[in-house]
Amino acid sequence: MIKPITGTANFDAAIAKGDVIVGFSAPWCGFCRKIRPVMEKLSGEMDIPFYGINIDEDKELAERYNVETIPDIFFFRDGKPLGSIIGYGNVGYKELKEFFAQYR
Repeated sequence: MIKPITGTANFDAAIAKGDVIVGFSAPWCGFCRKIRPVMEKLSGEMDIPFYGINIDEDKELAERYNVETIPDIFFFRDGKPLGSIIGYGNVGYKELKEFFAQYR
């Protein structure tokens, strides 16, 4: 399940320890809506928290991580981003699973 999270303090607490996946998106984004079911499926298959950030509500977080294109999906470990992938076009289940596997 992808848990929505708002506010920098809540975000910082959520990513502080361990592995965490965060998707930056917006409700008006077609590619975000397209990749969401894939992310939901992966969140059920992996023992790692998945969070969602609405960039319209949390612009400061989007700016902090230089999110310019959405959906932008980050893999964090102990509060630090290890990498990100832009989830549009030809990015689907297989590509996201491989992206996450490289950090596990």
